[in-house]
Parts: sequence; structure tokens; C-alpha cells
Amino acid sequence: THRDLKNTLDIELINRWASKPEIERTEPLVFLASNGKQISRWLELHLSRVGVVSGANFYILRDVDVEVRLEKQNQKSMKKQDAQLSVLTSALNVSRNGFAIWKAERDSSGTISTFTLVFINETGAAPTGKMPRQLMGDNITRVLGEDQSRDLAVLFTQALDEHSTVSEVVQLNSPTGWVGAYLNEVMPIGDDQVLASFRDVSEDQRERDRLNWLAQHDHLTGLPNRRNLEDILEKSLANVRGKGKFVAFAFVDIDDFKNVNDLHGHDVGDDLLKAFAQRMRQSLADVGVVARLAGDEFAVVMDSIDSAEHLKENCDKLMTAMHRPFDDLLPAISVTCSAGIAICAGDEPITEVLRIADKAMYRAKHDGKNRYNVVHI
Repeated sequence: THRDLKNTLDIELINRWASKPEIERTEPLVFLASNGKQISRWLELHLSRVGVVSGANFYILRDVDVEVRLEKQNQKSMKKQDAQLSVLTSALNVSRNGFAIWKAERDSSGTISTFTLVFINETGAAPTGKMPRQLMGDNITRVLGEDQSRDLAVLFTQALDEHSTVSEVVQLNSPTGWVGAYLNEVMPIGDDQVLASFRDVSEDQRERDRLNWLAQHDHLTGLPNRRNLEDILEKSLANVRGKGKFVAFAFVDIDDFKNVNDLHGHDVGDDLLKAFAQRMRQSLADVGVVARLAGDEFAVVMDSIDSAEHLKENCDKLMTAMHRPFDDLLPAISVTCSAGIAICAGDEPITEVLRIADKAMYRAKHDGKNRYNVVHI
């Protein structure tokens, strides 16, 4: 050994190791040896148990330079990856979006049976009230709940099958804490894993729903508006077309409504319109949909009328209900109304239905108000 090693420091290191009691030399001595020419290699020295002669020790010196350098390079790479992962995790944890990595678990036939949570950031875990480490390793059913996990599992599977990013708003109402509408963008990242970026869009969706509702409803009474009414009427006509049934469509106007505004003011007039709308809806709840067109003009689509007698019964009920004083108003107000009703078999254009009902309503007004006029198209 001394002849092979040129560096006195290496020789001293070996002598110190060899002079230790054997019980302290359970591990081989691994050291970086120099040959004096600025060339160094990692060597391993250990006591041999083969061919031991009494009073003599045999040592084996082995060149382990490749193994040691590869191990050190691997450790260096792992430290670099750990540092990069730490930076990435810190960045994801301060993000306002949730991030999660899910791994597909397959059965013996190769079919995906579930997904296991590999990683989730703090924002993503927040709805559950748990820390990320408490969720990681659980399957998707345990994390989200049995019913709520199905839609997301389908989305994850789609991303893996199509090898592309997919997105969808998923409604969750899970006992595990996930409640609301979440926009999920799912991307396959290899090794049967997907990266899901998600954020709670419940407020955005509620605002969209509110705007959609306002676009289709009257802001004062909450009834469907004219745009919505035409859609309802078109569906009702389609439902009876060719079936031997009919739809009754009615325009309803409050008689002399201008006098209410002139005598009591527009605030009282608005209160009357709201009360009138509510009473119409209550009296026709079982047979039709009530809408407000403008001012004191209302409309009704009755698609559950099965006979002329049934229609007359409901029209009489409506007129009687609207004639009762509105005692909740201050002052209490009594009004009457006029209605024009078009009976349709389903083949008529909507514009024709509206025109006939409007004409019938004005005929009722001309005949003295407080009545209804029925026209069969």
C-alpha cells in the first residue's frame, strides 16, 4: 500500500485507521487518494476475512472512484432537485389557485380504478381545513367525497386518454369541505399523472347567473320578461304540436292603471304591479306561467288546459282574484283587468299568436273592460 500511495497524508490516514481496534473498523475506509501528479481517485480499504494468518492482517484496496463520483453527482442532483422543488412548492403555496397532482391507480386489466393525491398546495387544501400533508396519499374519494369525485375522475381520465389539457367547471358540495363551483384545468404530466389547476369561481358563476336572470326577468316583479316569455311560448307550442292538445296564451292589462299613478303616485303604482303579479302567479300556479311585458301589461302561457271548460274555469278564477281589493297596499286599491286569449294547436307562428291575443284583449277593453275574450286560431 505504501508503495502505491505517493501522498504522505493518505498514508497517515491509513495508518491511523489500521491502528484502531478491529471493533472500530466495521466500515471500510473510503478516501480520495492522490498520486502526486494532481490526479486523484477514490479508494476503499477494508480488512479481509479470507486467508487470515495468525498474527497478520490482510487488507484489500479497491478502486471505487466511478461509484463514489456517480453517488456524489447523484446526491448533488438530488439536492438541486430538492431546492427547485422547494422553490416551486413555495411559489405554488402563495398562489391564489389550487394545484394538485393526481396519479392514476390501475387494476390488473389496466383500467383506472381511482386517483391518488400526490401533491396539493396550501390554497388547494384550504377548503378542507386540513394541511396538505394530511391529504396527500389519500385517494380521490377520501379527499372529495364519493359523489363529488366522479366528475373529476372522468375529467382526469379524459386528460390522460387524450394526452391534452382539458378544462371544466365542476360543482362540488362535499362533506369533506369542498363546496362551490371550481374551474379545473387538467394537464397530463407523464407517469400516469395529471396536474390539476383549480380555483373557486362560485362568485363569478353567481354573478353570471344573476346577469342571466336579469336579462330574462322583469326587475320589478321578478316575473319572466318578454324575451323569456317568447321562449316559454315556443316550447309550449312545440310540446302540443300534433298531439291534439292546445295552448292558451293570454294578454292581461290592468284597467285604468294610469289613474292609480295619477291619484296615488308611481311608488304606489309599482307596489300595485308587484301585488298584481304575485296574485296572478298564485291563481294560475297549476296551469301556466305568468310574465310581465311592460307597464301594466302582463301575459300568461297556459299549457295544461285540457278542455274549454277547464280554460273558462281558470279564466274566471283569475278575473275574480284580480278584482278583490289589494288590502296590503296603503291606501287599499281595487282594480279590474281585461284579457285577450288565443287558443293554439301548436302550428301557429309566435308572432301570429301574439297578434291574435293582443287583438282579443283590445276587443275585451272595447266591450267594457273587466272581462276576457277568447279567440281560436
